[in-house]
Amino acid sequence: MSESQPPGVPDPWAAVPGASVPPPPHPGPPGPGYGPYPPPPYYYPAYQQRRTNSMSIASMVCGICGFIYLIPAVLGIIFGIVALRQINRDKTDGRGMALTGIITGSLWLIGFVVLIVAVITVGVDSRQ
Repeated sequence: MSESQPPGVPDPWAAVPGASVPPPPHPGPPGPGYGPYPPPPYYYPAYQQRRTNSMSIASMVCGICGFIYLIPAVLGIIFGIVALRQINRDKTDGRGMALTGIITGSLWLIGFVVLIVAVITVGVDSRQ
């Protein structure tokens, strides 16, 4: 009986006279039909989402909220100019938001100046 047989099971090679247990196969090259491993599949590179410039977001928010004491309007113009420079340098997104902040901040300032001129003009006319 060979070492790999469980107890109580007869050895199949015992029935053949002069036969012994075959030697274990030796590791070697793979048989015919098996080639080397195929190369890994090609995957497209992951989509790189473009970044939006945070100064352009701040510019747009400040420009839209410029009616609050006009300080955000001035900040919207400043942030927009800085954002446009950064966008041109870094090639990030947000050009439209930066322009929105500059334009709306400017409109609030122009509207405030027109309002002040109108109030002064009406005040001067009413004193005469």
